[in-house]
Amino acid sequence: MGIKLIILLALLVGVLYSLHILVQDYQALSGSKFLRFLFKRDLSAQNVTKPAVRWKRILRCDPIQCARYFYCELGAAPNNEERRGFVYMLTLEPTEEESTAHAVFKEAYNYGLKFPEKCKEKYHMCPFNASLLFDLIRYLLRHP
Repeated sequence: MGIKLIILLALLVGVLYSLHILVQDYQALSGSKFLRFLFKRDLSAQNVTKPAVRWKRILRCDPIQCARYFYCELGAAPNNEERRGFVYMLTLEPTEEESTAHAVFKEAYNYGLKFPEKCKEKYHMCPFNASLLFDLIRYLLRHP
């Protein structure tokens, strides 16, 4: 029982970290040019004037598919400015090394567009419901 709890906690930390990276990238894209310059990440891997989304890293830190579930739910109901911002991140052209991971999130979003009620069935490994994920994202956006 103790080992299962430790494994579950480790997976949940991974989920929170992947959401944290997603929020950082969202803030980098939605901030002013001055703020983008101050908070730019690895210069060797990204364009200085336009930050990119780290899809591969987010996917690697998302073993229980919560970030994919989040994007599926965005497809099901993108109705406010924050949600539209996360959808906008999908429209950005990924780097060559990020393209495979980007396609995974785009597929999740498109699945949510086609089957809005079936996101939880497809991404059943995520223990959170959609409203909790959106609340976590909102919290991370307001408390950097």
